[in-house]
Amino acid sequence: MQKFRWGVIGTGTMAKVACRAIAKSGRHEIVAVYSRTYSRADKFAKKYGAKCYTSLTEMLADERVDALYIATPHSVHYDNMIACIEAGKPVLTEKAFTVNAAQAKSVFDLAESKKVFVCEAMWTRFQPVVLEVADMVERGEIGAVKRFTGGFSTPATWVKSFLSDRLFKPEYAGGALLDVGVYPVSFSQMLLGTPKEIKCSAKIADGIDYSDEITLVYDGAVCDLTCTFEGLRSFKGVIEGEKGKIVISNYTRPKKAVIYGENGEKKRTIRGKRGYVYEFDALADSVRRGELKSRFVSPSDTVEVMKILDECRRQTGLVYPEKVEKTR
Repeated sequence: MQKFRWGVIGTGTMAKVACRAIAKSGRHEIVAVYSRTYSRADKFAKKYGAKCYTSLTEMLADERVDALYIATPHSVHYDNMIACIEAGKPVLTEKAFTVNAAQAKSVFDLAESKKVFVCEAMWTRFQPVVLEVADMVERGEIGAVKRFTGGFSTPATWVKSFLSDRLFKPEYAGGALLDVGVYPVSFSQMLLGTPKEIKCSAKIADGIDYSDEITLVYDGAVCDLTCTFEGLRSFKGVIEGEKGKIVISNYTRPKKAVIYGENGEKKRTIRGKRGYVYEFDALADSVRRGELKSRFVSPSDTVEVMKILDECRRQTGLVYPEKVEKTR
């Protein structure tokens, strides 16, 4: 089978890590790279024998490109996706998918009208162990879910050194909520859907949130979630059910999960590989089959997650500049 050919929008850390992984798979090829800065686009493109562009319009006209991977700051995801959809190109976009739910809905409405496949690159929901855990929960192996506890933390010093200081700037919709809080919220939404009640508190300074405590309340269940740039905390996720629990050592990208019975006895351990390639494989498969929606993270899933994040920001008073929040 011919390799699936990607155009990459953005040349930052996330793009470098993901593209290195998919190129190794042998199933994907990077044929085009876009950055506003020629030197960055050229350096990135040369690693893969790709063509570099400083004009997004010109790259979207490249007939070799089967789909676009967007790894720019999430403050410009909306504009990037609109351009891709208008050009008829399938899109895989890094989290946070957009800045708010209105933007996410606008993107999917346009994609539906243009019959273009668009999906959020929430890699957690494509991981084999996560998929098996979700299937176990749906089968009722631990009974009805009563509680999920999970968090995501990244020290600010690490973010600034290895990622980007954009995450500390409101004009880029920076902060912990959209960068790392989206993980536990998306995992909760996968397990339990839309909550009946949302409670959130945050530590805000200089226009961004440094940490958030989130509680999602459902009928008979609750999710206790944290996200922070203030130090490194546990990435363990725990799903408690009426008949047992599942402990996932790193629920955002797990290699294993341990299942316990209702008396605390260890029943079994499930294991699997983790990686970025699964979401790229899934998009390629869907596009080849002519599908318009992801089976792993649907448009409604993404919009619902963004609604939860919107409500968290409303409660904590976190507001981004108007130009960042805009829709068409």
